[in-house]
Amino acid sequence: MSTRDTYLKDYGLTYEDGRRIVAYCRKARDYDQRLILQAAQEVYPEIAPYLFLNLTTGLGYDRMGNIQMQRKDFQGYRRKTIETYNRYMILNGKQIV
Repeated sequence: MSTRDTYLKDYGLTYEDGRRIVAYCRKARDYDQRLILQAAQEVYPEIAPYLFLNLTTGLGYDRMGNIQMQRKDFQGYRRKTIETYNRYMILNGKQIV
């Protein structure tokens, strides 16, 4: 299955889990923000700054400027970044969901 067609449920997360993780990302500071950026770089290095900006500020795809991919692809990589960040947090003993 391609990343664009992979949803949170495919990663074993519910929609509500995703909302909690994103809410945590918006409040993240220092080390937690570095982990978000690291997760974004692992998922797709070329758009990592956009993924990071979206998850930490809530700035949407349309407002970020010229992202060299379609919205559906961006959203797929965003979901994958959410899952990757959640795994990082579990490994650090800070389980969000």
